Amino acid sequence: MYEKMKAAVLRAPCDIAIEEVEKPTIGLGEVLVKIKATGICGTDVETYRGKYKVKFPLVMGHETAGEIVKLSEGVKRVQVGDRVIINPIFYCGRCHFCLMGKRNLCLYGGLLGRDLGNGAYAEYVALPEHMVFKFPENVSYEEAAAIVLLVTVFHGQKRIKIMPGDSVAILGQGAAGLLHTKLAKLSGADPVMVTSRSDWKLDLAQKYGADITINAKREDPIKTILKNTNGWGADIVIEAAGVPDTMRQSVKAVRPGGTILQFGTVSEPIDNFNPFPLYFKEIVIVGSRAMTGEEFEPSIKLVASGAIDVKPLITHEFPLEKVKEGIELLNKSPGNALRVIIKL
Repeated sequence: MYEKMKAAVLRAPCDIAIEEVEKPTIGLGEVLVKIKATGICGTDVETYRGKYKVKFPLVMGHETAGEIVKLSEGVKRVQVGDRVIINPIFYCGRCHFCLMGKRNLCLYGGLLGRDLGNGAYAEYVALPEHMVFKFPENVSYEEAAAIVLLVTVFHGQKRIKIMPGDSVAILGQGAAGLLHTKLAKLSGADPVMVTSRSDWKLDLAQKYGADITINAKREDPIKTILKNTNGWGADIVIEAAGVPDTMRQSVKAVRPGGTILQFGTVSEPIDNFNPFPLYFKEIVIVGSRAMTGEEFEPSIKLVASGAIDVKPLITHEFPLEKVKEGIELLNKSPGNALRVIIKL
């Protein structure tokens, strides 16, 4: 007789409900994690809407943390009772990209709760040992779930290598943009310039270290960025909004020979995008996808040490039974929320 657990099951786009499903069992080298907190990511919202081709029924959720309650034979790095953050990226470890250390680009991998396996809008998840990372008692489960986003930000900034004194412009101050602001400042960037259409996000950006805040509804962000960089543009521009307007702005805001980190995701063609400045200004554009796994330990240390406080990013919390309400909050009015956490 199989044990049962509660999970939020997506049976079709916008059709999600709490059901009793089979509790996962663990195989060789795996651990069973009792989920405590899971963030609602933009990817979850897009999956809910039907943007991605997925196999139904599906349990979503991948920005998550919990407690290990069971181990299988062969597990050595963790033990029952450990508080862990989950790396949501599956990888084979044998393909060309895995062997190059680019596990996030694995040919046979994918994202927990979308591409492979049922995710963490559930009471339990079973995973290979290498996909969990311990975190200390002074970090809450809710903060730990938010660290997964920080890990992706850390991965992106590792790719562009911000140096002390670099001028950095961050377009968009959602949860990811705010973490980019804080991490850029910790790296010694000066000035850190940020844009948003929301005053309350700009106020939070100042607390996260932004030197210059720009309300894009009231002033021209390009003019302000150029004014504060000798008319050249920023050494580095981080596009963190994932919308066509900010992608077009990033090309205008970066200096000749500068670098753009394309962190936000836009999957549709961009109208009126002129690629000539890429040639004329000799711009470097760097993409950033998820994480490789190496970023978890330093990201956990940044939060545990107090260097980065993720608590202000958690604007809403819901129980598992209200996961649909949490998803709809982000689906209909994302401007009112940063990180929504599902607590179990």
